[in-house]
Amino acid sequence: MERPILLSILTIWFLTLICVSTAQTQVRGEIIGAGLQKYPIAISPLKNAGAPPDSNRISDGIADSIVYDLDLSGWFRVLDRSAYIEDPQRSGDTIGSFDFKDWSTIGAVGLVKGRFTVQGEELTVELRLFDVAQSKELIGKRYNAKAKDFRRVAHKFADEIINQFTGIPGVFNTRIAYVSTAGGRFKEIHIAHLDGTEKFQVTNNRTINLFPSWTPDGKSIIYTSYKDRTPGLYQFELFSGKELKWSPVNGRYIGGQMSPDGQYIAATLEQAGDTSLYLLDRSGRAIRRLTSDPGLEVSPSWSPDGKQIVFVSDRSGSPQLYILDVGSGKSRRLTYSGSYNTAPAWSPRGDRIAYTGRVGRRFAIFAIGADGGEARQLTSDSYDSEDPAWAPDGRFIAFSSNRAGRSHIYIMQAGGENQRRLAASGGDDTKPSWSPRLD
Repeated sequence: MERPILLSILTIWFLTLICVSTAQTQVRGEIIGAGLQKYPIAISPLKNAGAPPDSNRISDGIADSIVYDLDLSGWFRVLDRSAYIEDPQRSGDTIGSFDFKDWSTIGAVGLVKGRFTVQGEELTVELRLFDVAQSKELIGKRYNAKAKDFRRVAHKFADEIINQFTGIPGVFNTRIAYVSTAGGRFKEIHIAHLDGTEKFQVTNNRTINLFPSWTPDGKSIIYTSYKDRTPGLYQFELFSGKELKWSPVNGRYIGGQMSPDGQYIAATLEQAGDTSLYLLDRSGRAIRRLTSDPGLEVSPSWSPDGKQIVFVSDRSGSPQLYILDVGSGKSRRLTYSGSYNTAPAWSPRGDRIAYTGRVGRRFAIFAIGADGGEARQLTSDSYDSEDPAWAPDGRFIAFSSNRAGRSHIYIMQAGGENQRRLAASGGDDTKPSWSPRLD
């Protein structure tokens, strides 16, 4: 077998393996950290302040979505709605129009109440967060949206609640891009909210599509597809439906990620049997070669300041993580423990890098400081967990795991706590990519 063909097969094989407190009297301040108790909070269904009946279940739907988000965060204990005393359709949602004792009696420290009106397709929502102990309003927001988009209103307010508690907005007005076999045996790129709603299928070419990643503006998905029988790098614009293929003069791109400023793409180029990282401009034109070692070098992930790239190379004999300084071209080895480390993802905070590491015959999620040091295992090695992806606030990690049989998408807090499965598609869901915060 000729050497270029052999190296091409090895490249595809390597990429396939990579795929392979007592309640406080005030509801504000930092609540993150080991040993801190969850805040008890009540989320009341909204009052229908308009004339039409609530045929779309907006009252319960907004409340349910806020409950889902806060529960998923792991920082709140949402009180069971069956314990609520008042009727939201008879009581008010402003101070003086309801009795705080109805909520302190059931143990609520925080309280969310609100109202909505629907006129045709237009929805107006008012939502408020109260401190029950102090009988005080902490947040009041008014939203205008399409009635069908009522869940987005809920996600935005959930982010406001988390900001009130932690000082940093939440990440629930975001989406996850992922690879799914929900339509059969083919791997297609999909997008959905964390609660499984607002699903959108990016590709439908009945072949293999891999490695989705978001552009920094949240308007496009970059991915690798075999729809032309060989791997190619594509950008799909979500709002226009326009698709762009980046093609090198020679060789083929087999994965890439856009820089934080949106001006460049770090891509893997397989050319004449050599697989290296290249820097491309927005049009897909190769500006310069980034790595020159003879090993396979793949899976680039940018640092949040755009000055460094973490990537995978087998130059030491097994896949390990390396960090490249984009300006100087110098690289250093990051991981030394473990014989097979892949799929790095740089935290938006810049301090840590999550990755997939092999433990025995299984794969687990690890995190290591960007300056090196000892890696911390975040998931069990009793099953496979792979392909970590950071939330835009750096406080959560999405990943895929087969702990329930088929592969599903999970999220956890950055330290490995509160691991929760997201809504399943019916197929194998893998390779998540977390969007930036959306409008």
